[in-house]
Amino acid sequence: MALTSTSTSAATPLLNGQVIGVTYHAIATVRDRLLAASDLTFHQSVALKAVADGLAPARAVDRMSATLKIGESEAYALLGELADAGLLDGARTSLTDKGDKLHRGFTDAVAQLAERLYGDLPAVDRETAARALAHVTARANAELDAQ
Repeated sequence: MALTSTSTSAATPLLNGQVIGVTYHAIATVRDRLLAASDLTFHQSVALKAVADGLAPARAVDRMSATLKIGESEAYALLGELADAGLLDGARTSLTDKGDKLHRGFTDAVAQLAERLYGDLPAVDRETAARALAHVTARANAELDAQ
């Protein structure tokens, strides 16, 4: 029996919180396994990326606060944890060789994971999904700002 467009759309759920949540948890579980090999938490990986991107500590804190929905003191503490682990220089403005090696390894592993998970999806589908998720994120951030 051939599927009609009606039966196909009935089998495919609309984008909603449950679909996003299930997807997030599946991907986050895989990501966290990659992080475990590095002895980093997700929050620490975001902090490491901010410094790797060349952001000064205050700008890195701004990015972490916005991305992770954490306070400034918690973001500065993350930078401190990375410095204490020998991954950032004393001024917390750049990665040490150890931090750079760890960051590159994790970044490469994530890129390979992304390729396995959605690299073969058509670009138009990935663009549409990215636009939809960007709108949802903006609306959720607006809700947070309003509270």
